[in-house]
Parts: sequence; structure tokens; C-alpha cells
Amino acid sequence: MFLLNVAQTRAAEQAAAAAGISPQRLMENAGAAAAKAVAGFYTLPGLRAVVVAGNGNNGGDGFVVARKLKEYGAQVAVLLVMGMPATENSNLMLTRLRQANISVLNFYDDPTYAGQLISQADLLIDAIFGIGFHGAADRDLAAVIALMNRSKAEIVALDLPSGVVCDTGEVHGAAVQAACTVTFIGTKPCHFVFPAADYCGALSCVSIGVDEALIPQSTATVLSKQAACAALTKIPRGAHKGTKGTALIFAGSYKMPGAACFAALAALRAGAGLVRLAVPKAAYPLVAPLVPEAVFEPYNETDPWTAERLQPLLQSANAVLIGPGLGVSNATAGLLRLILKLAKVPVVVDADALTALADNLSLLNQAGCPVILTPHPGEMSRLLQMPVPELEQNRLQTAGNFAKEHGVITLLKGAYTVIAGSGGKLYLNTTGNAALATPGSGDVLAGMITAFAANGTEPLTAAAAAACLHGAAGDEALKTGAVRGLTVRDVLLALPRVFHELL
Repeated sequence: MFLLNVAQTRAAEQAAAAAGISPQRLMENAGAAAAKAVAGFYTLPGLRAVVVAGNGNNGGDGFVVARKLKEYGAQVAVLLVMGMPATENSNLMLTRLRQANISVLNFYDDPTYAGQLISQADLLIDAIFGIGFHGAADRDLAAVIALMNRSKAEIVALDLPSGVVCDTGEVHGAAVQAACTVTFIGTKPCHFVFPAADYCGALSCVSIGVDEALIPQSTATVLSKQAACAALTKIPRGAHKGTKGTALIFAGSYKMPGAACFAALAALRAGAGLVRLAVPKAAYPLVAPLVPEAVFEPYNETDPWTAERLQPLLQSANAVLIGPGLGVSNATAGLLRLILKLAKVPVVVDADALTALADNLSLLNQAGCPVILTPHPGEMSRLLQMPVPELEQNRLQTAGNFAKEHGVITLLKGAYTVIAGSGGKLYLNTTGNAALATPGSGDVLAGMITAFAANGTEPLTAAAAAACLHGAAGDEALKTGAVRGLTVRDVLLALPRVFHELL
């Protein structure tokens, strides 16, 4: 799916007009497609539907929806909450609406009756504000929105819930709480950026007849599980462990042996042919019994890594992971410095290695290999020296700018995870749930990225696919238990079921 901001959406509409698709036709197509989507959600014959319309083109879309819902058998009324249409196209659609003998009422001519229509409706269509809205709804419209939200009716928003800001996901005042949002041409940033995402409900993106060739380069690609799996390097029937790639993992400590276990097990479950696990000797007795499939490289924490010791390990690997459970220390920082200097294969920098990196970002500019960073918001805050609330205001831009500036792949974890390439490519992952907010979850994700990269999948694709399928495993795990009771081991156990379903 495309992710389009306001400017990109307007450009697509203008390109369609230049190609001979009139704005009136686009509006007609949008309303018809939205009504068809609604018909797929609800049984419409006899259903009481009220379209709450503004005076812009979003209201015009709503007028078309009203006509089409009547054709589907619904009892339809339209409430004008911002007066008469202010655009030529919406005015045209209002004329067609009246010709269809649908009741059209100005909300403020009889607010009591209008309020009753809203409260007694089975379905409300939110067509007040479109993608151009910013700021906050005024007092009168805030009162209308409050009536809608208090109604027992299901609310379907057109393009976005009225009151949210399209490009930033901000909500400055009253906003419609939709059960479903039907959006046009492509999805919008507000559908995936909080707090706006909380107002959108289920999301349906419908075509309105704009050819993909007319759509400008999107802000980001919204990942799907099917596309994520399809992008992975295929493992042929005749494969053996030597052809599936070696994942070299530096992880674990006496205090955090589990991080090494989870990363290694995830790499194995994600298809690495061999996992070579470098752990401190103090952690080895704790980790080895839990991951007998790995080849171990125990080392003394007190002995500094040298190029001579490290080079043979790096030469044996197809991808490297450093960080899970290593601890924040000079030793971790020194090891990271050497790996980034010597490695020629993709390197995943996670957890404690990210903390070490925060003090010396110049290491990234010296790296001779593809680098994948996997920060959560707190780690990203340290990398950027920026407060978490500030970076969370625009996750797409934050991750994208950092990736470009430092020439790395940046996977900014959270709801929703952003994966940014150094060349400007952005992915947005929407799989997953709160069950993934559990110790060890990030270790599993890092292990999966490393395995996919070791298989030969291009590093940005490996990171994006891992994020998507990691979330899918969380969704699969949720089928067998409640969020409160799930652990990262449930996610690991769910991975084979995800691959079985999709591959």
C-alpha cells in the first residue's frame, strides 16, 4: 500500500485530471467506492444512515456516499454542519443528491432534531473535514463531533476522522472516533501515527480510478506479510546449512544470558544455516544448554578484542549481530568499533551496542559494510540527543533523516515501526500488538534480521521483512493467549506457524 501525505495526494489528483479524469469523476468514484466498502461491512437494507457533511470536497464525497447507500437500500439523511458547499464539485454532488430525493438538513436550522437523527442512527458517515484540515474544530463543530461520538451508531470516516491532522497525526481538539476509515488512492500518515491512529478504527484503502503510474513517489510503503515473505531470498529444496548463511552473534552476559539465547534461537527459526554465538565465558554455561544448535565462541571479557582475533570470525560470517545483553562497557564499545571497521557483511547494531554507538556516531561514517540500527525510542533519543516526545512527533521523518545523514538502515521500533534506508526508501510496519512489549522481543527481532541478511536478502529488505514477520508472530501468539500472559517464547514458537502460512 502507498502512504501519501497531503501534497502527494493532491499531486496524484492533479495528474489524474491531466490524464483526462475530471475532479467530478474522481469524487463520484470515491463516493461509490466508499459506499461499496460500507456495504461490505454492514447489512444496509433498512439501516438508518446519516451523512454528516462539511462544506468542502470531503462533504462532496459524503453526498455521493449518501446516494449510493440509498441504492443499497439504506434509509439515508444528510446533515450540513458547515452550511452550503463551498466548492464547485461538492455543490454539483449536492444537486445530484437532491435529485435523488434524499433529505438534506442544515444542522443549525433545527439542532434538536438534527441531534435526534444522529443519536437514533445505526450508521454515521463522517464527511466533515478532509485531508487539508489542520488546527482544531471550532466550538460548534466540536459539539457536533461530541454528539457523533456519544451516538450508539457505528461511524465510518471518509479519508480520515474529522479533527485529526493528516500529515502529522496530531489531534488538537475534538475528533471523530471512527469504527472504520475508508481512505482514497493511498493511506495517509495519520492512519499510522499516534494519537490520530487511535481514532481511525479499521482501515480500508479503496481505488478511485487513479492509475498507479500517476501516483508520485510515496512517503512510505506499508508492509504486508505476503510481500515481506515474497521479498526474502528463497531457500531451495537442495539447500544445506552451508548455503543458508552463517549468522555471527555477539551477545549475552552473566546478568543477561537470555538475550543471547533469544537472538540465536530467532536466527535459527528464521532460517540461518549456522549460528555462531560469541558469548563471555561467564555466560557460556547458562546459554549453551538452551541453544545446543549453535556453535559457540566463548571469550574472556577481560581480554580486549583485537583485529587478529576478530578477523577469522568475521570472515566466516554472512551477517553479524552485536549488542543483545552485552552490557554497557568499554569492552562493548571497543568490539563495536572493530566490527564496523573490519566487517564486509551486513552488521546489525542492537541494544547495548546502540548505547555504545551514541557516544561516537562518527563510527558509522567509517564503516565498510551495510549497517542496520534497531533502536527503540529511548535508544533513538540517545542517538539523536533529542527528547522522546519530540522524535515521536514524526517517526517517519526522524528515522528517514537519521538514515540519510549517517548512511545506515534505521529500524525505529514502536507503534508503528519505521524502517528507513539511506537512499530515502521508507517502510512502515503495522503488524504486531502489545504482546511484543516484553523482555527479549527486541533480541528476537535482531536475530531474525541477521538470519535474513545471512540468507542473502538485501539488508533493507531483510530489516523490513523481519519487522513485519516478527509482528505477525506476535499476532499469531495472541491467538493462543492474552496479551498479559504472553512472553517472548510464545513469539518464538509462533514463528514457524507464520512461515507455514505464508511460504
